[in-house]
Amino acid sequence: MRSITIKDIKDPSYEMSEAMNVLRTNVSYSGEGVKLIAITSVDENAGKSLISFEMMRNYANAGMKTLLIDADLRKSVFAARYGATSDDGLALVGLADVLSGKGEINDAVYKTNIPNAYVLPVGNYVLNPTPLFSGKIFTAMLDVLKKAFDFIIIDTPPLGRVIDAAIISKNCNGAIIVVSANEVDYRQVNEAKNQLLRVGANVLGCVLNKVGSESSRYGGKYKYSKYYKYNSEYRY
Repeated sequence: MRSITIKDIKDPSYEMSEAMNVLRTNVSYSGEGVKLIAITSVDENAGKSLISFEMMRNYANAGMKTLLIDADLRKSVFAARYGATSDDGLALVGLADVLSGKGEINDAVYKTNIPNAYVLPVGNYVLNPTPLFSGKIFTAMLDVLKKAFDFIIIDTPPLGRVIDAAIISKNCNGAIIVVSANEVDYRQVNEAKNQLLRVGANVLGCVLNKVGSESSRYGGKYKYSKYYKYNSEYRY
């Protein structure tokens, strides 16, 4: 197995660590066999990629062999944000390569310098990735990976932009929507939830992100009576 070094890692704040502990606990009570989770958002810049990474790190720190799949094939931020490079100096083979038949899954999953944490990066970009997620290769790949890892997190594109997240989510055990506090209204969140439900996805709940410590309530535009209330209290 190839390895990858994630250089730009900052220790999470106490609030972030506790929020991830709460999130992991709530997911564990979401039902038996929930080990493959899609993370999406209503719009861009909600912090879904950050939440995906911190979830991976939290599960790995808890002793679980955890895989983060970067499925945002249109606008990935993983390599640039974390300074991730392969240790052998070769180009990264990733998800797009596997789904397009140009790479093997054994060459696309990387062991990271975080104990118990593994990454399946984007690899080479494709112009129209949607058909790749609808094919048999994607579902077969997930079946293989579920047997190899204790927990898998898939970072998907925002629901408000493309249909990729919905297609991916229906092949997962559950989906979580990351919502920016005070940046989207309830109708947008509800439509995102309904879009996932229409394809048969199991919506586990929401992460309310960008909530400052000075704001401890979930009022205003948001009505989360039908959602779990995950508060990262993290300004991204």
